[in-house]
Amino acid sequence: MMKNLLSVEEAKTTLYSGLAEATGWKYLKSQNCLKKTVKDLVFEIDFFSSKWNVSYESVEVNADFILWCKTYGKLPVNNIVGGMSYRPENGYWYDISTKEKLENVLEELTKIISETAVDLSIQFEKDYIKAVNKLLNSEFDKYDIRLDFIADKLGVSAIEEKVREINDSISDEIKQQIIDYKNGARDMSWMLNRCNLKYIVDNNLVRI
Repeated sequence: MMKNLLSVEEAKTTLYSGLAEATGWKYLKSQNCLKKTVKDLVFEIDFFSSKWNVSYESVEVNADFILWCKTYGKLPVNNIVGGMSYRPENGYWYDISTKEKLENVLEELTKIISETAVDLSIQFEKDYIKAVNKLLNSEFDKYDIRLDFIADKLGVSAIEEKVREINDSISDEIKQQIIDYKNGARDMSWMLNRCNLKYIVDNNLVRI
């Protein structure tokens, strides 16, 4: 059994390199990520590993897909316009501690990433504006898309329906927070970080 177990570095490198080969994206080992650039957009898969990993005992990893836009600067807090997490159905970490488990995870992640991040990058390569429209109309929640990105690419009028949906979902508690925010409060995370609620409040699109 020992022969089948992998070191942390061997397992991670094998998985990430395998995904790079499968996707055709650039593997940046120093940053633990895969990247693909389409015009001003960067499609990025960031890999994370458990702090409990021990070579030849346990190796666990997971990943996030982030879509970020160069025109919004270099800081993630400002430039991320969407993304999603890759987690196994039965937990938080993918187990890649053995060759067999690693091969299964590689197959699973290749399929998921190909159907999401890679497919999305191909759509943007084919028709950028059409891809933005698709994000707005059918994949907004799937990729947790930022409204300001859509508005910048399609115009503010394009997001009217989505703004209406957000307005309709605002609870009484959030309405009070919005009032407090307008009066200077900055004690909730949405008040400090770029998000769709903050965007509609800052641009006087909120209805309370």
